[in-house]
Amino acid sequence: MKVKFQKADLGPDEITVVVESATKTARVDRLLSYLKSFEGQSTTNIPVKTPDRFMIIKTGDLVMVEVNQNELSFYTSDQVVKSVGKLKDVRTRLSAPNFIQVSRFAIINMDYLQAIENGFSGTLVAKLELGVRTTVSRRYVSVIKQYLGL
Repeated sequence: MKVKFQKADLGPDEITVVVESATKTARVDRLLSYLKSFEGQSTTNIPVKTPDRFMIIKTGDLVMVEVNQNELSFYTSDQVVKSVGKLKDVRTRLSAPNFIQVSRFAIINMDYLQAIENGFSGTLVAKLELGVRTTVSRRYVSVIKQYLGL
């Protein structure tokens, strides 16, 4: 990746970023997503509505978010919080680059990743701290490799 600065005739607080690539890949999408979230405030807390209350989860404590139909499970360092919603809505709130979607059903915090192992019948399994595991879709393996610098 090449990065360069170029002076332009813009307002004092204006910045224009252009991303050039031969094709629009997952890597380009992640870069664009990161740039879009750059201006926004970094989310350090996520409000989660449970059946009886609203809970605030610190993103640093969040190990994984998993969805089963429309039931969300937020795995933290000390509990599992159940809620209702869509994974894509959670993904937009988790703007930090260490949160990576690994399947249609799960987003993991890469800070808690211990290993990626072969599972049954050719699947991959992400093993996270605190004994949490989830299936990794082959479609997302390249994003994980890129994050790890492999």
